[in-house]
Amino acid sequence: MKQTLQYRILPYNRYSSFYQERESFYRSFINQYYLDFAHQVLSQDHQDPYLTKSLIAPHDIQFGANPRRVIWKIGMPSFQVKDINDFKDHKILFYRTKLLRQKVLIQFHFINNFFYYSQLSFLSFTEKTNDILFNSIKSKYECPNAMDNRERLVMTDICNNKLIIEKGVYLTVSYITGDTYPQSLMEHQLKQKHDMVHRADNYEIDKLSRIL
Repeated sequence: MKQTLQYRILPYNRYSSFYQERESFYRSFINQYYLDFAHQVLSQDHQDPYLTKSLIAPHDIQFGANPRRVIWKIGMPSFQVKDINDFKDHKILFYRTKLLRQKVLIQFHFINNFFYYSQLSFLSFTEKTNDILFNSIKSKYECPNAMDNRERLVMTDICNNKLIIEKGVYLTVSYITGDTYPQSLMEHQLKQKHDMVHRADNYEIDKLSRIL
């Protein structure tokens, strides 16, 4: 199959059902995910997040787990990709399922086999879905009833892990690690990328000066 996108699909595995899913479904999710964007997600500050006493862990999976641990916990993914766009040593596991009778896509992101980010997206939702989701999150993480914003909710735990609920095109729940290890790996890749661009620019300038 000819690839026109800048990412590599994992080889076929006879024990999986990865290729029963159409690649095109995932393009809108894959194409937006670049190194700069991922680094911004991890480094972004959020104003006045609610501090929960509970540890934030999607599917009760601790940040830092490797892909095998996630697959052992919740099963084989619907689809997976690695080394997407300008990202090195990066992998995403996709799971398609239904929650509250709505279609849902769940993502698990890894860098150097370190689980650092997850997102649960309701691909279709109603106000009832929105209310149930917010109330469930507030109940699990013991949020005060005064937090009644149904558009966006940000919370953090003692490990600086974050959970963000947002209502936009999709209704999403994002889980972000507070560990600095993934961010340091991304910063190293960003530095390498910028150094390569700088060297390429200098080469072009030198080439132009010889022609002039």
